[in-house]
Parts: sequence; structure tokens; C-alpha cells
Amino acid sequence: MTDLVELAHYYNLANQLIEKASKQDIAETARLLAVNLAHYKMKYGELPLDETLAMY
Repeated sequence: MTDLVELAHYYNLANQLIEKASKQDIAETARLLAVNLAHYKMKYGELPLDETLAMY
């Protein structure tokens, strides 16, 4: 499976989960994502967004 196909599957799965999630569930997910991004930034530096966006 190519990376883009796998990413599309995860994207669809995320949409299904969002449809069933409560507002509190989504807020908690956003908090966890923020913590993970902050940890990544502390450990590895800034995310290379130019390269990431070029994948799409």
C-alpha cells in the first residue's frame, strides 16, 4: 500500500470517528495533539511544514 493510499484510509477513519465523537472528545484530542507537537518540537525542532505540504 502506498503512503498516500494509507494516508487516505486514515483520513477516512478520522472522519468516521469525528462523526461519532462528542465536543469534549474532540477538545481532548486537540489538547493531546498540542502536547505531542510541543514534545516533538522540543526534541527535534520545528516541523518541516514546507516538505509536509508538498506531499499533498
